[in-house]
Amino acid sequence: MRRFERIYDVVEPVEEYRPGGYHPVHLGDVLHQRYKVIGKLAFGQYSTVWLAKDQQMDLRQVVLKISKSEATEDSRELSFLLTLSGSDTDHPGKGHVVGILDYFSHTGPNGTHLCLVFPAMISDGEAMTISGKPRGVGYIQTVSRQILLGLDLLHQSGIVHCDLQPANILFTVAGSTDMEELLQRPEFSPVRWLPGVAEDDSAPRYLVPTQRRRGQLDNADCSTIEIRIGDLGGAQYIRHCDQQPVTPLGLRAPELIGQDIDGTTIDKAIDIWTLGCLLFELATNEPLFPLDTFGLTREEIDSDHRSLITQRIGSNSQGDGKLRRYLSERLPSNFGAESVENLAAFLSLMLQISPRDRLPARDLLQTPFVSSASQY
Repeated sequence: MRRFERIYDVVEPVEEYRPGGYHPVHLGDVLHQRYKVIGKLAFGQYSTVWLAKDQQMDLRQVVLKISKSEATEDSRELSFLLTLSGSDTDHPGKGHVVGILDYFSHTGPNGTHLCLVFPAMISDGEAMTISGKPRGVGYIQTVSRQILLGLDLLHQSGIVHCDLQPANILFTVAGSTDMEELLQRPEFSPVRWLPGVAEDDSAPRYLVPTQRRRGQLDNADCSTIEIRIGDLGGAQYIRHCDQQPVTPLGLRAPELIGQDIDGTTIDKAIDIWTLGCLLFELATNEPLFPLDTFGLTREEIDSDHRSLITQRIGSNSQGDGKLRRYLSERLPSNFGAESVENLAAFLSLMLQISPRDRLPARDLLQTPFVSSASQY
């Protein structure tokens, strides 16, 4: 039963402020007697994400991820983060997976919520693709190399990410940055209770759309860009894949389309396919397989997805001609014919119909397209 008037701004579903749901947050709130909320960064199906100041560490700016109460009970993300942070590996990918700074539980009107604290990052891949800035080959090489380093670390640690979408690829630049100065002014969407509904403290007084600006790093020198893979909330251990993957439909590998998914279907190869789709989108600012889901059944969506895969890359692993032509039409004219060829060949190593034919991350790092990138 609905309790609130509908809010049409781009914010989390207001009805999810309920027992087991989101924790109500207002700008200026202090959590754990330490983290003061100063801005809204994002929301997801299972959490809200905020910029905060650490009042015990010289007002250091951090990212505060607050899980739904019901998601806290089944969360594996903390386990993955602690496994990675506790590793003494000298793998170069360690700097390209988001590291945890702190964690704690917070009890509120909707239950107990797991709160994770991360370093602040300027932007994410979703905000950067929305800006529509044309990308040069050096940028794509840099991005590819850093994501692959992080992904190789995850895979060598026995972890499948399962959700390599643009919003989960975090970007910043070398050196310190005042994130608060980069945020837009907050736009408040008042939360209004429906007549006759008993009001309580389960919902905040207002919701806030993301305050992240689009295009923050459009003019950044690619040599200064630092990238980390974020959000391990949907990840699974390779040997214990027992949950439905949270991969968005348009990024799902062929073996995940239209099937009852079990643990035998999920392995590192699904991340490799998704990475190919992700890199295409970061290069062109548009998805490789845009799916229309409104009013369609899941069977219709899956059928459209298979058709798009055949149109874009063919039905077998021979050659990358279709992909090259489709890619070249969406890259800036100054990208260069040879660079288009190289990028198409690189993406085709990931976008193989059979998971056995997809190159693992460690081998993709040795391909000419990536190994020729500057070593930042």
